Amino acid sequence: HGRPVPPATIQPAATPVVGTAVAGDDATAQIDHDIDWQSCTLPGIAASSTEMSIDDSATNLPVEVAADAAVGRLEPEQVVFSGNVVLTRGVARMQADELLLNRTTGEIDARGAVLLSQPDIRIAGSTAHYQLATGQGRIEQASYRVPAMRARGDAASAEYLGEGRSRFTDISYTTCRPGSSDWLLSAEALELDQAEGLGSAQHASLRFLGVPILYAPTFTFPIDDRRRSGLLIPAVGYSSNTGFDLSVPYYLNLAENYDLTLTPRLMSKRGVLLGGEFRFLTESTNGTFAAEYLPNDRERGGNDARGSLSLQTHTQLDVRTEGAVRMGYVSDSAYLEDLGDSLAITSSTHIERAGEMRYHGDTWELLGRVQGFQTIDDAISLADRPYSRLPQLRIDLQNPDGLSGTTYHLAAEYVNFYKRDSVRGHRIDLFPALSLPLRRTWGYVEPKVGARYTAYQLTDQTAGLSDSPSSLNGMFSLDSGLFFDRGTSYFGNAVTQTLEPRLFYLYVPSERQADQPVFDTTEFDFSFDNLFRENRYNGPDRFGDANQVTLALTSRLLADDSGVELLRASIGQILYFEDREVTLPGEPVDDDSTSAVVGELAARLGGNWQTRAGIQWDPQDGSGGNIDQALAQLSYRDTEQRVFNVGYRLRHGITEQTDLAAIWPVSDKVSLIGRHNYSLRDKRLLEALAGIEYRGSCCWRTRALLRQYTDSTGNDHNLAFLVQLELNGLGRLGNDIDQTLERGIYGYRTDEND
Repeated sequence: HGRPVPPATIQPAATPVVGTAVAGDDATAQIDHDIDWQSCTLPGIAASSTEMSIDDSATNLPVEVAADAAVGRLEPEQVVFSGNVVLTRGVARMQADELLLNRTTGEIDARGAVLLSQPDIRIAGSTAHYQLATGQGRIEQASYRVPAMRARGDAASAEYLGEGRSRFTDISYTTCRPGSSDWLLSAEALELDQAEGLGSAQHASLRFLGVPILYAPTFTFPIDDRRRSGLLIPAVGYSSNTGFDLSVPYYLNLAENYDLTLTPRLMSKRGVLLGGEFRFLTESTNGTFAAEYLPNDRERGGNDARGSLSLQTHTQLDVRTEGAVRMGYVSDSAYLEDLGDSLAITSSTHIERAGEMRYHGDTWELLGRVQGFQTIDDAISLADRPYSRLPQLRIDLQNPDGLSGTTYHLAAEYVNFYKRDSVRGHRIDLFPALSLPLRRTWGYVEPKVGARYTAYQLTDQTAGLSDSPSSLNGMFSLDSGLFFDRGTSYFGNAVTQTLEPRLFYLYVPSERQADQPVFDTTEFDFSFDNLFRENRYNGPDRFGDANQVTLALTSRLLADDSGVELLRASIGQILYFEDREVTLPGEPVDDDSTSAVVGELAARLGGNWQTRAGIQWDPQDGSGGNIDQALAQLSYRDTEQRVFNVGYRLRHGITEQTDLAAIWPVSDKVSLIGRHNYSLRDKRLLEALAGIEYRGSCCWRTRALLRQYTDSTGNDHNLAFLVQLELNGLGRLGNDIDQTLERGIYGYRTDEND
């Protein structure tokens, strides 16, 4: 560094050397070599290098020059290269019609169809001046390309100042193909500092379809992945709940391991809400604390302050020990309905507040937790609101290395339950078991025996019931299955078809449990997997009596070349030998002799089509039986972002819904977006989306989306209008429509997640 390159490293050709023909070609055509300007892929915000500089890391490398002719001069000591001149140093390459090299000073002057090429950038110009010793240089009337980003532009001059600093005058930037500049970012002056990772521009303007849409007299921006404080892209929209809605986030890079984003949100109907998100990272913990505050909600009279708090952390002390905190709070029960933006959020009924630690042993796991909830649905009665666990301690063990091939199981738990004005107290649950898995390639048998002990110490117990009820239940199960297979074909592909009959016997004697409260126990939703559970309840407050056998059959199609499951069909039913006397409060004894028949189907239909279906049919419910639950869905998704879904869901007496959604191109440039989620039972719309996407010149796209959704009461229909402009390689303006589509349309993925 700092010394002229020794003359011995300059290797002019004594005779004409065949080089890359540039002089006879147009340098602006050479600059586009191997750049696929016809591709219309929109990769979103590019993370590629934006350096526009001459690499000075190679200033101590030798220089090689090839040309048709070379003439030496004594005064000054110069070598003049002409005709197809190619100068190479490291990975950098300069081509020109004529090149003058001063052997004393190491200065280079190039003229005529100059082209400088490096892996990350190419610059063509009319003349160039370059200092070999310092790596500084300047190109006049420059055109540049950034191949990794498919970006291009022009500049009156491009100058490299050394130490990673570059300067450009009258520069433009776009990712549109040559001959099209649908969007163009221009600046009178631009400086890039690679050491600081910053760029600065003066008198910058952004034009879209020839119309100026943004102007800044001066601004700075990052040119690498280092975090920088500054304004982020605003979000603009409209909804019937908030009116005109503008959010302008400001990012504060406070330190290497924590940052803060402040987001003022202006809502024409409600006022100004201030939001903040603080993120932190330590050697063992990462987390996010978020808060929102609306001092005066004009829709609620103007004197009603509202807000929310959220804390989410995860701690990893070592490979076995981890912890988490999940805390949430809203000021009122309607906060999420009024200020949330999705059906899932506005339909929330509880907000969790919990802290927990877990230890993962080789064959066991220990959990310690405290947990509570804020109920935000006023329609939920106190009796139906969840209990707090203060605390919960649980250990689960499964050791497959027992005597003679046996596996030891243990689930043990202690919980202190609390709820205001309700029965509360302590519960201990112990469930040891022993199983003997016997497996072969053609089938398996696994007997299992266990005992469950559950005991309570209660406060404010219902009059006439024991304050310390307990129960002890034995359990025996026998799980068995066979595997058959044969070769066949599926849509012309060689596959293996399996036939897998399964028999599961379960015996649990009836034990009185009516004195036991119900703290956290409900009955499992009936499904194919639940045909093989040892307890039909999902908590220890009830251990269901059973004398039953499950008969099931599964068949699969497996691709011979990859092993991928192409189709799976299952059917099963439980045969009961005794009535089920253990029930939850208010439920009658179940005396049916059989369960509902459960069937499931999942299949790849070839190409990009998939389907899944399920049915639960109760043959003893009325004449001809009754369908208790049903699900049917047909889906299509391909690499061109075509998505189509049609679905139907039924839970008898609870819900019946249809769901139709699609994102489908109707031309090379236009795609239509739609979703219709409707409740047949309630005769009301749950959510509807209608939108359009237009892709222009492969370097930008815009999307407009109209969204209507229902709040949790089912009475109010909220309407929102979202619009987004995406400039490929620059960023997005407007609302985050991708988030709405990912949440609302099954199978949709952004390009970043593919």
